[in-house]
Amino acid sequence: MIVLAIDEFQQITQFQEKNTEALLRTIIQTLKNIRFIFSGSKKHLMLEMFNTANRPFFSSTQVIGLEEIPNEVYKQFISNNFDTFNRTITEEAIDFILSWTLRHTYYTQTICNQVFARNEKNITVDIVKQVCDEQLTQQQITYIQYRNLLSHIQWKLLIAIAKEGKVSEPQSQYFLQKYAIGAASSSKKALEALFEKEMICSVETIEKTFYRVYDVFLMRWLDRVF
Repeated sequence: MIVLAIDEFQQITQFQEKNTEALLRTIIQTLKNIRFIFSGSKKHLMLEMFNTANRPFFSSTQVIGLEEIPNEVYKQFISNNFDTFNRTITEEAIDFILSWTLRHTYYTQTICNQVFARNEKNITVDIVKQVCDEQLTQQQITYIQYRNLLSHIQWKLLIAIAKEGKVSEPQSQYFLQKYAIGAASSSKKALEALFEKEMICSVETIEKTFYRVYDVFLMRWLDRVF
């Protein structure tokens, strides 16, 4: 038995060739000795592919959602990895990393790698904060260019969401007035555009859906600069 994992599987929906999903589904059905794992970071696209009745992959798999790594588990993992190389990192420093990166694996690992590269024997929260500041400074030129790619209201809405961290009611009167965004109808269109451009993402909970800036480093930069 062979297990084949394909990451960012939702990208096949962007292929220029037509019927890619149907073609793959047909081929996969003939591979009796191979089990497939399809993973992707764009949850809404993945759900559409596998949960829409008229799509080729409908009901073809068991859908499993990956939750955030528990805080204590991640803390122990980070601490152990520094210990392996006879380095120490304070609990306060680890807590700051996990909070600042929202426990998103890519951003957490990026900061941890940069902290480790400092070659300090004893890592404090001040060292971590300095690394985080340097990361935002390095990305600043790129982030400034985003403003030219967005409309005025899209940019304002992106800043507002970044400063809030996450927003459940982006069309509420309170939110719109707080950040002087404008009419709810314009805000709705801007929200849809930001979602389409993958500048923001949705986070679903049992109670409600939240929206946040997709790039955690961009979120931190917007919050710091504006």
